[in-house]
Amino acid sequence: MIAIESITIKEFRGIRDLTLKFDGKNFGIGGPNGTGKSGIVDAIEFALTGAVSRLSGEGRGEVSVKEHGAHVDRRNNPDKARVILTVSIPSLGKSATITRSVKAPTAPTLSPSDADVAKVLRHVEDHPEIVLSRRELIRYVLATPGKRAEEVQALLHLEQIEKVRAHLQRIANRCERPLESLEMGAAEVKANLLQALGIAELTAGKVLGAANAQRVTLGLPILSQLTDKTSLADGLAAPAPAQAQAIPKVQAIADINAARTAVAGLASQGQLIAELNHDFDALAADPSAAEMAKREAFLSTGADLVIAEMCPFCDTPWNPEDLKRHAQAKIEQLQEATKKRGEIDKKLLPLTTALHRASNAVQVLAPYAALAKPPINFAESAAYGAGCKGKGERLSHGLSVDDARSILDTVDAVPEGVLREVDELEKAVAGLPDPSKQDAARVWLTVAQERLENYRTAMRRLKAAKTQAEISCQAAEVYTSASDRVLAQVYKAVEADFAALYAFVNRVDEKDFKARLVPSMGKLGFGVDFYGRGFFPPGAYHSEGHQDSMGLCLYLALMRHIQSGQFTVAVLDDVLMSVDAGHRREVCKLLKREFPNTQFIMTTHDPIWLQHMKTEGLTGPRASVQFRQWTVEHGPSEWDDRDVWMEIEEYLKRSDVRPAAAVLRGYLEYTASELCHRLRAPVPYHGDAQYELGELMPAAIHRLRRLYAKGSAAANSWGQKDRAKHLAGCSAGFSSLADASKAEQWQVNTAIHFNNWENLTKEDFQPVVDAFRNLLGGFACAGCGEYLFVSPDRESADALRCGCGDININLKEK
Repeated sequence: MIAIESITIKEFRGIRDLTLKFDGKNFGIGGPNGTGKSGIVDAIEFALTGAVSRLSGEGRGEVSVKEHGAHVDRRNNPDKARVILTVSIPSLGKSATITRSVKAPTAPTLSPSDADVAKVLRHVEDHPEIVLSRRELIRYVLATPGKRAEEVQALLHLEQIEKVRAHLQRIANRCERPLESLEMGAAEVKANLLQALGIAELTAGKVLGAANAQRVTLGLPILSQLTDKTSLADGLAAPAPAQAQAIPKVQAIADINAARTAVAGLASQGQLIAELNHDFDALAADPSAAEMAKREAFLSTGADLVIAEMCPFCDTPWNPEDLKRHAQAKIEQLQEATKKRGEIDKKLLPLTTALHRASNAVQVLAPYAALAKPPINFAESAAYGAGCKGKGERLSHGLSVDDARSILDTVDAVPEGVLREVDELEKAVAGLPDPSKQDAARVWLTVAQERLENYRTAMRRLKAAKTQAEISCQAAEVYTSASDRVLAQVYKAVEADFAALYAFVNRVDEKDFKARLVPSMGKLGFGVDFYGRGFFPPGAYHSEGHQDSMGLCLYLALMRHIQSGQFTVAVLDDVLMSVDAGHRREVCKLLKREFPNTQFIMTTHDPIWLQHMKTEGLTGPRASVQFRQWTVEHGPSEWDDRDVWMEIEEYLKRSDVRPAAAVLRGYLEYTASELCHRLRAPVPYHGDAQYELGELMPAAIHRLRRLYAKGSAAANSWGQKDRAKHLAGCSAGFSSLADASKAEQWQVNTAIHFNNWENLTKEDFQPVVDAFRNLLGGFACAGCGEYLFVSPDRESADALRCGCGDININLKEK
């Protein structure tokens, strides 16, 4: 989609003024820790997206781009802190410049401001995942399944899937929550109805039988069926005003008896209360368990209350989804510890049911007390009924151990005042004149119909709530199942690509590597094969270096799946710091082979890793920058030249041979090791793996001569006389370069050993530099600049090749 051509950074983060030219190609940024490498990464991300991931997200506190994006000395002038990025857009055949300042990070200036250019850059802005640091990379590998799903889905731009799933689940939970109280309420009004009807079972036949017996007394038509609209009092004439205030004596006596039974039933719960107190004592004996149970209840309540962008307890600003995830993670940790409390809650159910029954039965009597002549003071009984209801609700909602025990201590105690008020009401009702058969029937039908309507209303509410709960649960289940099925297909494709990429990097010992990505209920399981012994979490047996390469391979597989051909830029910030030297070569080969159309901008604090990029041809000879130090006043300082030969020339211009010799010596030591590795040159074995330049360079020279000879012999065996002659000429030319450097004479002539170079004059040392520069050129392809290598890197050698394919010398004879 885009390629980055250049970047200019002014007063941004730790950089005062810096311009780098990438030319749309891979680029390496090296230097010790603290020299400003990551500032360039931040600047690229800022220019493309307006954000800096290092200054946002979990654990960042009060740090932000707007407050801390500018250089510390420009924090009061954020308009001076800006990044100018020039990009090419191959699909449009255009180039564009993005200028973005810290003062207005969301309002970049585009030039040209064409609509098609703006559309492309908006797409890039929506994909901040093109920047990857090690802290992000390792999260894919070592994260918990829930967190990994979150990170990977964010990378795949599928985070809305999890948000919708979590929201649907919350709705389902919220819809299920009132069912218990609605069912309890329905049971109470049903008991009242049965009591009024004088039947033990609520069936249509029994209800009609009881109602029709009363209707016959009043000469009313018989009811043949009971529907939702049927009125038991249908046809009953409205009572006179004086009769409306009368207490229905028969029903009142039944209700008083029911209240006495309910209160007595509650008072007889002594054995259950004793058992519960014993259980709570055991729970209290483990302070941590009690505290965890209390915290879980608090967190569960708090999670349900999160509706705005702040904590419902302390009003601290939070992203609502982040806060809910934070609370849920803690709840999951506490669930095992609260298992005992869950068992106690089950045992509490009969007691809470008895409390609600007693509350309902006593409160039913209150209207009778008000209708008595004179009215009876029923305040203590009303308070008792309300107290029973409150205690039942509180016990149902996971109180602390102390609070629960304080309630249990008073549950079976019935105040004397309550019994006295009930007795007084009973006497008042008993003193009422007995109604006539017709009056009793009229009152019966009126009360029965009233309680039937109450029951119907309660059942409608319960049915509606159950339907809502069932639909919401079904919606959550269907969505979760469908999203898991779709994600499984996505992850299956990514899984195969990831395994292939990792197996390539580690093909020497893990060429049959496999992996499993398994999504389920908002989580993403990640298992990797460990040498055929089974699938385990990545952190179980694999080394840190292998984990790093797993993270990179998973990231690359995900990016290839997301963007396909639009994966044209990736910024890798020190992502392979723990990978060993051998695997770094393979990573370079992987990036070159699998992602030839992606521009990689890579930082590293390891100079050898930077050289690997060059020698493997991942970056060009001048496509890198190396910082040597950083100061707050001046920002990062580069080496004077990005090319070692130019650096040496600068020293020699000043007749400063000593540092020039040190640079050449260090470069040759590294390069000779690389050449021996690439050419599979035999060298003497050292247990400490420490080798002298005098051992490595002659071995590399000798090996390349032998390979040219072998290639010439193979060409002759195939009748390719011109090819054989050409290779003989290549060998002769290379031999002259080797002779000019006198490198092979080190083993016998200590006078020209590199330890003596620093004692030479500028005039003496210049030919040495030229000779070795030419010699190393003889090991490389003139077209791509990559050093030659033997293929394959194990077993019998088939060919001597370069990266671009211009050199491909067959080593197999006919």
